Amino acid sequence: MKLVYSLPVLLPLVTQALASCEPEIPFHPPTYTPDSLATVFTHVDAAIQALIAAGVFNSTSFSVQIASREGPLHAVYHAGLDTANPVHGSSAYRIASNTKLFTALGILQEEAAGRLSLDDRITKFVPALRGIGDPIQWEKITLRTLLAHLSGIPDNYAEDDLVLSLSDPTVVGLPPVTAAEAAGFPTCEGFSDYQTACSVTDLLDWVETASPVFPPKVEVSYSNVGFDLLGLVLANVSNTTYEQYVQRAILQPLNLTDTSFTPPATGVAIADSYWGVDLGAGNPSGGLYSSANDMITFLRYALVHANRITPALNWFLPAAYSSGAHSFLGYPWEIFRTPAILPNSSRSVTMNTKGGGLTGYYSYSFILPVYDLVLFMGVAGDLTGLNDLLADVVDPIVVGAEALAQTQLQATYAGTYVAPDTSLNSSITLSHSLQQSLYISEWVSNGTDVLAALIPLVATQAGTGDNIYFQIIPTFETRTAADGGVGEVWRLINVMEGNGGDSELRGNATSLWADYCVSNIDPLAYAGVALNEVVFWRAGNASAPVTEVELSAFRVVLAKE
Repeated sequence: MKLVYSLPVLLPLVTQALASCEPEIPFHPPTYTPDSLATVFTHVDAAIQALIAAGVFNSTSFSVQIASREGPLHAVYHAGLDTANPVHGSSAYRIASNTKLFTALGILQEEAAGRLSLDDRITKFVPALRGIGDPIQWEKITLRTLLAHLSGIPDNYAEDDLVLSLSDPTVVGLPPVTAAEAAGFPTCEGFSDYQTACSVTDLLDWVETASPVFPPKVEVSYSNVGFDLLGLVLANVSNTTYEQYVQRAILQPLNLTDTSFTPPATGVAIADSYWGVDLGAGNPSGGLYSSANDMITFLRYALVHANRITPALNWFLPAAYSSGAHSFLGYPWEIFRTPAILPNSSRSVTMNTKGGGLTGYYSYSFILPVYDLVLFMGVAGDLTGLNDLLADVVDPIVVGAEALAQTQLQATYAGTYVAPDTSLNSSITLSHSLQQSLYISEWVSNGTDVLAALIPLVATQAGTGDNIYFQIIPTFETRTAADGGVGEVWRLINVMEGNGGDSELRGNATSLWADYCVSNIDPLAYAGVALNEVVFWRAGNASAPVTEVELSAFRVVLAKE
């Protein structure tokens, strides 16, 4: 029976968006072989060697590894001229604030096990904070706000105080320290020349009188102290020490044998650094040593399990805004989202990162979920070349992974699909470009040229020009047919390129609001079926070729020519 429908009903087929609102994920992550990014890695190696030849890393050692969820892809190691031992994948570095990822994972695991809730107050697990009230509102601070640096509590204690570094504070306009003030200073960590680690008692004594940066849940402000308190939570719920918990619940299950809270024998130790300094109660925020091998294993675990650790959240999604238009805070990922890195598209790329630094050391963790890639960089010594190293590694890898993903997208899905029953006169042609990814270039349904009818009507309704394309994006949902075939569920969206319209008012409004995006990938149904649902069917299993496309609401399955 011929389907009869009114084209105006199709106008809200998807959220109407400018190109700047194009969804970030236009493809499934690429599949990698040992040679997939060979050209990219050759470029990366050459750029790093040029920096080494220029003397940038004479006093710097580093380990860099890149991997997908399936396994390692590439590694670069360099030993500075003053480094006695070779540098390799098991060389350990102080990873500093990358320790927070382990603390956060522990909290999420305990939430999944039912031993805590992210919305529990910190006072439930640290009774010493009960009843303090002022000046910090402890009863309003939850584990979730601590994970996301939204608690408003200070960053550090017994550290980062100019008293430790200024012999004469008056040279910068500060008053001299009084004897009474000096008598109240901590006696641990920086105030003991790092000879004595701060204890839990030291920490709790200090927080009783500490002043807040903000009230809870008002603004992001990075807090090491917040993660030290989360370490006390893990100790409480596990009836062990924080260090014992991490060893039992994270390091052992993941077989992270190079990772510990004590200096490993394989470490890249340098003079005048924090190597060997015991952080004591500060371990949950920055006490771990680890290697590139172990960190890549940890990051691969995070990549695979980010949405499986707990039903409470996806570990990679943001929790709060950070400074600037493109930075966000997660739990506790430092999330950077930029539209400026892809050479052929204004589509945003999201990077989940975590940096960590202690004197003489820096570590960087990168996860690129859209490309199924992780990267770790451990650096020891002179850190002045860190930004050059970062740009020479990350930027070309993103561009190379994008090119690979687009190539595989085109090879797998692009083509013409036709109805086996020629009397239906139905077909669809899916084309590909680096700018538009997978899009519909021709669409005939029951003899109707769907695109010819849709484009001007959508443009009229939106008040824009008719420079519109219809893109198909994955939803990461699957279906299984009775014969064992695997169906990938995708959705059709329309994207309007350019500002459109002729009036000055419209042009100004569009330019002002071009980045205002509301995501609705399920705007309209027909007979209970999503109107924009597209299912690609593979014969036999998930790695078999795509043989058919189903336009669900149109009740038609088209075979690939």
